[in-house]
Amino acid sequence: MLNDVHKSYAQTVKAKKKQELFFGMGPTAYKGDLSDGFNKWSMSMHLGIKFNRWNKINGNFLLTIGSVTGQNVGYAFDDGNLPSPSPNRFFKTNIASINYEVHYNFINKEKLKVYASQGIGILRFQPQDEFGAGLVDQVFTRAVNETYGNITLILPTQLGVQYTLPNEYSVGVQVGFTNTLSDYIDNISSWSSSSGQDNIFSYRFQVYIPVRY
Repeated sequence: MLNDVHKSYAQTVKAKKKQELFFGMGPTAYKGDLSDGFNKWSMSMHLGIKFNRWNKINGNFLLTIGSVTGQNVGYAFDDGNLPSPSPNRFFKTNIASINYEVHYNFINKEKLKVYASQGIGILRFQPQDEFGAGLVDQVFTRAVNETYGNITLILPTQLGVQYTLPNEYSVGVQVGFTNTLSDYIDNISSWSSSSGQDNIFSYRFQVYIPVRY
């Protein structure tokens, strides 16, 4: 009978933890024409809700707010035309994104989860120069008639670890790439010295709060 009571209690606790709210923060860096590596770091904040409906596969909605920056004082581009191209050599942009992610738990123990996730969402950006002026309006920093929008699709890929404490709150670490589908995070595309899209890398330290109902 005691076993039945314990089993019933365990099932009740598990049912009450179908969802978790989580908050995280950590460093974020950009890679593109004004930075050939993820080496200029800014802080970002993350807020989300995680759904724990299945053992191996979970999902979450995530809101991210932060900024990224890049600078290359020697950056130049020569297309053989006159006047010579005059791309910006510095940028900073606030970023805001919302996305949905699917998690696959490689390790799925009561206290420990190790997972990979793939998501899809949108990201808003607005690159500015060192004086805080918007670069999208500075047409001389891009090729003639080159324009772009400030919202892009993202396909974030992450790896993470989540550890559950005795009080059923959890802590975790997550790292990964935002995988933007835009080459304009830094305002440079046609006058680009490299191929591919701009990307964002982030570390995230998270706290999970169980939702009981």
